[in-house]
Amino acid sequence: MEKIVIYFAICIAIGFIWGKLEAKVKGIMGERKVAKVLKSLPETEYRVLNNVMLTTSNGTTQIDHVVVSVYGIFVIETKNYKGWIRGKEYSDTWTQNIYGHKYKLKNPLHQNYGHVKALQQLLGIPEELFISIVAFSTKATIKVKTKQNLIYFSELKKTIKGYMQPCIAAERLDGLVVEIVAGNIDSKENRKAHIQNI
Repeated sequence: MEKIVIYFAICIAIGFIWGKLEAKVKGIMGERKVAKVLKSLPETEYRVLNNVMLTTSNGTTQIDHVVVSVYGIFVIETKNYKGWIRGKEYSDTWTQNIYGHKYKLKNPLHQNYGHVKALQQLLGIPEELFISIVAFSTKATIKVKTKQNLIYFSELKKTIKGYMQPCIAAERLDGLVVEIVAGNIDSKENRKAHIQNI
């Protein structure tokens, strides 16, 4: 009997660790897909930064992708989820429904707004120059009504290219990138601490 209990305890522990590892791997895979799409943007107009971690008054915030361009600064949150994603535009949490199993997730629109504010504080430029985008995998079905940029990975390039009104001088782009890179504290240690704080 004792062996059976130990066996079940080990199985539960392995299942828990596997679940955490699988979520992390899916997140990394989604970010890599998006990074590949962003890399195809013309370098004359767009500068791409991936995995930016900034210090904020509440600790740290991790931004999946930042695209600095003459058309604004695109702040992109990547969600490599599947299932139905439901929620209200301004609610704190949304629901992921996979074959009848429901899971809560933080409202990514709120999450990305926090990223925008952190970058705005770092760069000291108006909020109007930032464009928030939340991009989901096509394995998800988004059931959220909003006029904000809540899109699929496949729509990302088209959405970015849809902004055609220049608002930042081309000669400022490299300077803004330098400021973001200088503020980026991304490292294994800081990432681990950031995840634990979440």
